[in-house]
Amino acid sequence: MLAPLKDRSILRPAMADEPPTQVGDSRRLARLEDENRALKAALRATRQQLRRNATEQTRTTIAQRNEISRLQLLAEQHRAARDRLASGQAMIDMGQRLMALSEANERLVEAARRVWHLDRTIGQAHRECERLARERDSLAERLYRGGAGFTTEYGGD
Repeated sequence: MLAPLKDRSILRPAMADEPPTQVGDSRRLARLEDENRALKAALRATRQQLRRNATEQTRTTIAQRNEISRLQLLAEQHRAARDRLASGQAMIDMGQRLMALSEANERLVEAARRVWHLDRTIGQAHRECERLARERDSLAERLYRGGAGFTTEYGGD
């Protein structure tokens, strides 16, 4: 509760006791106009600040809503993945993939084995070809030199 006011002159304007004068009124009017201009400027600045704050809050709100949407989508994706794992479908899929890869690996191993055998066979054929070429060249050399011993060695005459 408030204490009673002893000096009631505080409530009345200071100029109310003075007789109205032209100079006093013009000073008071100038003071009030200055005060009014200052209040208008302060009001304008406050409104601008409020507009800036509202714009910033709107941007923040939009960013937060976007983040919430992104996180909800991510949560839904994780929930679907979790449900898929819980149902065992992921294990079935991995088993099927493993079986397909195992079959492909077996085919690859068999193909590699065939390549190795073919390479070995080609190597043997190449060596046999070289041996036959040497023998041919040797026989051609003997024939060229006069055929000495050619017929007796190979069952000729």
